[in-house]
Amino acid sequence: MQNTAERKLKDLLRNNAKEEEVHFNIGEEVLRLNLKTDDMMLWSETLKNIDKPVNILLACESNQNELNSTKLTWVVGAAIRSTKLNDKIEIIDLLKGLAIPNDLAEAVFTHCPGLGTEITWAFYLERHGWLTASPVIDIKQLSK
Repeated sequence: MQNTAERKLKDLLRNNAKEEEVHFNIGEEVLRLNLKTDDMMLWSETLKNIDKPVNILLACESNQNELNSTKLTWVVGAAIRSTKLNDKIEIIDLLKGLAIPNDLAEAVFTHCPGLGTEITWAFYLERHGWLTASPVIDIKQLSK
């Protein structure tokens, strides 16, 4: 039997199969879930190349210094950073430290099933400046 986060993610994928993304308006900001199979596979490949346990991937401006001394950016040309955080407050603080507005940072827990627990998520900005989250999963494993 699948856990609740996997079921919610499976429902998200099934209900948005045609669009392969979902937008949530959070105040003046937008949280975009990228559910494109190719992108999830790319993030999954990135995760496989990290030799320590992590559950959050971030496309950042820099890979120098501490994680909280950089900002999120677009994926192309980004420094992919990773971390493992299980506490909701720590994840919200991390996103806020990467220049994500408070309401948007808090909203990821409503819209990203399994964040910080069962499912790895990648975060980056897209061309409109929207915070984008993509589950880092093996689609074949999820479909079992």
